[in-house]
Amino acid sequence: MQLSDRIGCRMKLHDLHVLMAVVQAGSMSKAAALLNTGQPAISRSIAELEQVLGVRLLDRSRHGVRPTDYGRALLNGGTAVFDDLRQTVKSIASLADPSVGEVRVGCNPFLSATFVSAVVDKLSRCYPRVVFRLVTAYVETLHRELTERNVDFLIARRFTSIADERLDYELLFEDSYSLVAGTQNPWARRRRIDLAELVNELWVLPSPESGLGSVVMEAFHASGLNYPRTTVIGEPSSKCSYIRAIPKPN
Repeated sequence: MQLSDRIGCRMKLHDLHVLMAVVQAGSMSKAAALLNTGQPAISRSIAELEQVLGVRLLDRSRHGVRPTDYGRALLNGGTAVFDDLRQTVKSIASLADPSVGEVRVGCNPFLSATFVSAVVDKLSRCYPRVVFRLVTAYVETLHRELTERNVDFLIARRFTSIADERLDYELLFEDSYSLVAGTQNPWARRRRIDLAELVNELWVLPSPESGLGSVVMEAFHASGLNYPRTTVIGEPSSKCSYIRAIPKPN
C-alpha cells in the first residue's frame, strides 16, 4: 500500500490534533489534562501517527517533549489543514445564511482608524450579524500573520513591487500625498517650487530605509538630488497604493 493510501485510510485528524496539543503543552501529561483525557490515549495517538508515517515525530527528555524535524513539518501542514477546515465550515455556514459570519482583517493602526473603520461601519449596517476582527500591527508582523493564516487578508500600503507566490494582490485605490508647510512659512506663498529649492530645508520624513522612505528617496534621486537631511523622522509624504493581500488557495 502506498504512503498516500495509508494516510487516507489511517491518519486521523484527532491524532493530529493530539500532536499539536502535546507540542503546545510541552509534555504528554499536560496535553492529557488540556484535552481532558488520559496519558495512555495521548501516547497511543502519537504512536499511531509515527507508525503511519514511519518516522519519529517527538523527542522525549526529562525536560518534556519537542518535535523532531518530521514532527515540525507535520505540525506546519496540520495547522494549514485545520485552518482550511475552519474556513470550509465558515463557507458552508455562509452559504446557508450569507448574512452571518466572521472575517479577520489585518491592517496598520492608521488604516484601522480611517479607511478600514469606514468600510466596516458601512458593511455592518448592511450585515449586522457579521463579526469583523481587526488585527492591527505593522507590515512585518501583518505579513507573518497572513502567511500563518491568522487573518483572512490584509489591507496595506504598497511602496514597491511585491513578489510572493503564496499571495494574491488586488489594487484598491491610489492615494496622493503632498508637501506641507505652515501658513506663515515663506514657501506657502509660492505658486511653483522646484524640489531642488527645498532640499536644504528642515524636513519631517521617514527613515530612508523604511518602505515609504524608499519612495521619497526615489523622488529626490529622479531630480538628481540626495535624500535631504531629516530633522524629524516620522510618517511622511509621497504617493503610494493601497492593496488587499490574500493567501492563495492550497
